[in-house]
Amino acid sequence: MPAYCKVTRMRILPLALAATLTLAAPAAHAQDLSSEAHQLSSTNHGSSRVTVEAVTTLLGALGPNAKLLTDLWAASDAAYPHPITSLPSASITRHKVDGRQERWDIASPAMGRVIEADVLVGTGPVVFLFEGVDSPETSGWIKRGIAQKVFADSDATVIIPNQGRSSMWQDWRRDDPKLGRMKWETFYTKELAPLVDREIPNNGKRAAIGLSMGASGAVMMANNNPGFFDAVAGISGCYSTLDPTGRGTVELTVGNGGGSTANMWDASDWKRNDVTSHPEGLRGTRIYLSAATGEVTEADQRGYAGKPLTDQIGGTLLEAGSRQCTQRLDSALTRAGIEHTTNYLDRGVHDWSMFSGQLAPAWAAIRPALY
Repeated sequence: MPAYCKVTRMRILPLALAATLTLAAPAAHAQDLSSEAHQLSSTNHGSSRVTVEAVTTLLGALGPNAKLLTDLWAASDAAYPHPITSLPSASITRHKVDGRQERWDIASPAMGRVIEADVLVGTGPVVFLFEGVDSPETSGWIKRGIAQKVFADSDATVIIPNQGRSSMWQDWRRDDPKLGRMKWETFYTKELAPLVDREIPNNGKRAAIGLSMGASGAVMMANNNPGFFDAVAGISGCYSTLDPTGRGTVELTVGNGGGSTANMWDASDWKRNDVTSHPEGLRGTRIYLSAATGEVTEADQRGYAGKPLTDQIGGTLLEAGSRQCTQRLDSALTRAGIEHTTNYLDRGVHDWSMFSGQLAPAWAAIRPALY
């Protein structure tokens, strides 16, 4: 499900508010629109899944016409669409920040613009972190100091490209009037990776770790480019594009930025990116998947203090959907005989109060494949 690098919520989630409380809350709390009531109702994991399925099935059934709804709550960002210009070749301009932390400007002919990235420079494996739906100018992992802490004792080079809002980290078929030109698979595999190999000392190993929309994009990219990544980790993502939950999640993610899936994919792309139905491209790759239940913890409640109740409910629904998506890929990998590791958390919502603790176990799980 989509993630948030600055904590915002898609406006579709308040529409599910009444249904969520009716289905999930005990009768004594059904009409009590309080954080405490929702925390109690979030313990009913089954009802959260029912609500998620209802919302995503509606959007999935609408297909590109879902934009008629998503436009009503799409979040605007004045930076999009980025101007497109002709660039002769891919290149990196490095700016020192502090210690091993750098800021890169990466000229991308495929994207027709300069991509900004937060970087921790090392001499070991190269680890790409894929951001969530907002993909702000400064990574949430960096802004909160999480990446610096997790990789403090590692020689990995960690690269976090930014400003891929609502893109699914995919190559889009057409430029979108709201989001602009998106050629992220080409950028990663044909431009950025060769540049890094040429300019940064490394041990020849490569990994991808994604959060929410980034988890979906990282796992899709790994599956579509067998052997490109030695390891991949997905934190709270969705990996189907064809089942109702997966299709609706994609519509919701792209629609959150005002984009249209009609500009992103044609019918063959929807099939190509449905990892759950054909995960064979992941065979031989170290795989780690994690998700929580959407049940609200005390830390979650503290994080939501002073924010609208719909933020908290959104966090529950998004994570419940991520759990369902992760379980489906887990089952698909097991059926295919592809080795993988899963980590299912008993509690936690789709927000930084849960995300902040999940990079370390993801890195620990895939690290052995990189040395």
